[in-house]
Amino acid sequence: MSSPVPLPAAAEAVLTFLESVGRRSEAELYLRLFHKLPKESFAIIAPGGPVLRYALGSVVEQLKFLADLGLYAPVVLGLFDPQAGVSGSERLVKRLPAAGLPACPHEMTEPDLHQRIAEELRSERIPIVHFRQSETDTLDARLERIGALVKALDTRKFVLLRRRGGLRPRIERKADPAAALSVSEGRISIINLRSDAERLTGGRLSKRDQELLACSGRLLELVDPSPLLVSITSPLNLLKELFTVKGAGTLIKRGSLVERHVSLEGIDMARLRVLLEASFGRTLEAGFLDRPPLAVYLEAAYRGAAVVHAAAPAPYLSKFAVLPEAQGEGIGGDLWTAISRDYPALFWRARSDNPIASWYATVCDGLSRGLQWTVYWRGIAPSAIPEVIADAESRPSDFS
Repeated sequence: MSSPVPLPAAAEAVLTFLESVGRRSEAELYLRLFHKLPKESFAIIAPGGPVLRYALGSVVEQLKFLADLGLYAPVVLGLFDPQAGVSGSERLVKRLPAAGLPACPHEMTEPDLHQRIAEELRSERIPIVHFRQSETDTLDARLERIGALVKALDTRKFVLLRRRGGLRPRIERKADPAAALSVSEGRISIINLRSDAERLTGGRLSKRDQELLACSGRLLELVDPSPLLVSITSPLNLLKELFTVKGAGTLIKRGSLVERHVSLEGIDMARLRVLLEASFGRTLEAGFLDRPPLAVYLEAAYRGAAVVHAAAPAPYLSKFAVLPEAQGEGIGGDLWTAISRDYPALFWRARSDNPIASWYATVCDGLSRGLQWTVYWRGIAPSAIPEVIADAESRPSDFS
């Protein structure tokens, strides 16, 4: 087996920094996913006017960090404040070369813009694209232009930078329906528009946050069925938002359609087998799919699945899988949301080298590390924890 290609010193320095705010394994996972994309498809970054006025240095620094990792993204200015687009572009184009980053200014209305941007990104230059104020221009028209650019570049992340960072709910009482949202450090970490949009009405967001959510939803609607994700974060937290499971902003996604089956009837078993084996990189034992499940959760296109079996004192999560090519699209989070709402008490196990072990650690109430397995649980009474650990560790392997 060949050894991994060593990273440049600058990239090692950035990964070491990311290790201080998350796990290096997480950063390396996301870096691999981003590097698999064409250079022009990684992301589009859109700083707001106040960010460029008061935090221009931070924006330049973050773009430099990304470049050290071999990642380049066009910067779009003036989406919400087109009157500041031209001046913001001039300031950024002037500052980037001092950081060793060649910058290429453009106006959003230029013909064949996406082709020029793609060429510049492949040449490791940073396109700076600005909107110009016009009496006939509207926010929706600007979103349509962004949507066209996203489609042409097949962009996977659209990042809105603002000084305040992610969206923040106004209501914090646990009894409130907003408590079902994923909230971390006072901000909403993930919004699934399929399931969460209604929970954010009725004044649960400030007027500005509601506008940002509506614009993000409109952009996702314009580019459907593109796999685009929208992130709202601060300039200082850009890398943490992109390269850690926990993130440091608000991730907004269309949301996967997750179907719940209480039996194997109606499931394409061949597709389910392919999904599970591709996700784990191993061959299932012949009898695994013959066992009657308590529930099977399936992403509608068979890109992710979870299998729950009956057990005591709580259900046992036998399999949790996402196709390798679909990782990073938030399917795992959609599956987990569906499972945890149906089963507040649950236990499961994973091998110590499981690549999402660090994520499991963030969603469990507790864990126990053994020689072969790490056992996780949530909603389990303390007196029953030894029982679930023994049960999980004693189960035979489901793979050949």
